[in-house]
Amino acid sequence: MPRAKLRRMTAAEFDAVRSLLKNVSDDRAAVAREALVDGDTLAVVAERHDCSRQAVNKAVGTFWNRLMEYHEAQRATAHAGLLVPPGWEVVTLVAPSSLVAKFRAEIALAAVSASDDHKTSAT
Repeated sequence: MPRAKLRRMTAAEFDAVRSLLKNVSDDRAAVAREALVDGDTLAVVAERHDCSRQAVNKAVGTFWNRLMEYHEAQRATAHAGLLVPPGWEVVTLVAPSSLVAKFRAEIALAAVSASDDHKTSAT
């Protein structure tokens, strides 16, 4: 059976999510942190805390799902009020400055072309 995808998060991400999960006990949070942040296997964490691997997996899932919701909320906030033309996407790019300059030039050309296409179809 294939191994499940490894779920990891940074300590900062964990702390941010932890503050959103008010009803999760400190013990359950510690279990999730050991698996998600420290990278311990579910079996090792379960043995250390005298619980089942399934219980550890459930705690991990609770934190992981909230992290996904947290990231989605961040994306929605970052793009709030932004009008994106059809066929375009909003991205965050981390690249060498020389490549970013080339990319911006290509985007400017595409924007002019899209604007010309829109004007032609409107007439």
